[in-house]
Amino acid sequence: MGRKHAIEQRAKVEAGFSERRGIAFRITQAQAWIAVCAGIALTSLVDYATGRDLWLGPLYLGFIALAAWALGLRRAIAVFGVCILIGAVVNADSLYPYDNPVTLADFLVRIPPVLAIIALLSYARHACETEWRLARTDPLTGALNRKAFFEMAGPIREAQCWHVLAYADLDGLKALNDIHGHARGDASLKAFARHVRASIRRDDIFARIGGDEFLVYMPVRDSQAGIMVANRLHRAMNSAVSDFADELRCSVGALILAPGARSIDQELRLADKLMYEAKQNGAALTMAMTSPDGRGFADATDSLPLFAGIAEDLPSSAEFRQTSRDDNSRPGGSSEQPGPPPPLKAA
Repeated sequence: MGRKHAIEQRAKVEAGFSERRGIAFRITQAQAWIAVCAGIALTSLVDYATGRDLWLGPLYLGFIALAAWALGLRRAIAVFGVCILIGAVVNADSLYPYDNPVTLADFLVRIPPVLAIIALLSYARHACETEWRLARTDPLTGALNRKAFFEMAGPIREAQCWHVLAYADLDGLKALNDIHGHARGDASLKAFARHVRASIRRDDIFARIGGDEFLVYMPVRDSQAGIMVANRLHRAMNSAVSDFADELRCSVGALILAPGARSIDQELRLADKLMYEAKQNGAALTMAMTSPDGRGFADATDSLPLFAGIAEDLPSSAEFRQTSRDDNSRPGGSSEQPGPPPPLKAA
């Protein structure tokens, strides 16, 4: 029988891990539909109960505006049409101020301004979404940019689950640009980004923070799953081939973070050091693990060869070390103390 491979366990993405935006941009379509339908129904009941004594046109307009912002132009126009029908039924085919008979001029004066409001709000939402994404997306690869990464990962001060922070550097991109031109280099970057996105979930953070430097920040089930995810990412990052058949190697420093306090600046510095060590060994993978007790980094820094196997294939002699969070020395310095290796079999 074939050897059983360890099962990679992935944690659910935390709610706080999603895009951090204002409440107006976090309203889902389902929430908007509930608010619009319930609001219009309640308004129509009040309108029916008060008759001609109270004009509720502004309330109807408020829910129409919400539909325009959250549901889009066509649906907002449909909501507007429903409001017109409700008003006609409730107010017996009369319009505010209810003293004069309804004429065509009444509709010509009232309907176009509401349609203009709907169009302006729908366009404003679309423009805001477009500008927000352009300001936070790398135009070449489609990955998040540095600004977006720190907006999303920076506010995380306390985490309830394990995470993997992978710092990747493409080896040979400058040489490829110099020899074959930037078009070849750009094609390789695009192929690399496509490969990485295919290997992670939609809500995992994938960012380009420099010309050839990328970050992946993702929750995992436990330390064992973190080791497997880091290996899988390393393999995926080193198997991307562009349309020109150019294949760049990638050095990866992976920091496996235990639940507890977070400091993205400190963690990036440590991941950068791990990546540097991996680069010195030639497109390798270097990993470190934070201690679950929060006292420091009980790290396993083991430089693995390109296309290293999954967790249960890792060398049993991997060296694990204890490093203070304030230690600025490179992994492998004299401040390290040996510790026990983590379990590598799936639970």
